[in-house]
Amino acid sequence: MSKRTDEVIKKMAELLRMGAVMLNQSCPMCGSPLFRLRSGEIVCPVHGPVIVVKTDTEAVELTTKAVLDSLERNIAQRIIQIMREDKRGNTIERIKEIIYLLDALERARRIKRMGSKSGGAGKVKQ
Repeated sequence: MSKRTDEVIKKMAELLRMGAVMLNQSCPMCGSPLFRLRSGEIVCPVHGPVIVVKTDTEAVELTTKAVLDSLERNIAQRIIQIMREDKRGNTIERIKEIIYLLDALERARRIKRMGSKSGGAGKVKQ
């Protein structure tokens, strides 16, 4: 067996010792069996935490939420970057960009709220 295989087997044994239950599902990325921890979290011994979806709709909702989360982080980081770049005072152009980014941030948050209210993004069934 390869060193990598030995490491995965050791990780699986460790998960079982911790009280995890091996599931009849496997990781779509590596084929390793998935485990449910006592906390209910599902993990792959190779990749760590995973989310199991049962329908294409759930997968789309989860992907949408992840995209919106990433968009929010990127917008916030850009606002911080703009504010750090010009400590002497913001030019009109920078202020306009910040306003534009804040508007985009609010829109992303509004879309996320709409999805969660309708039972959409973020609601993953197991």
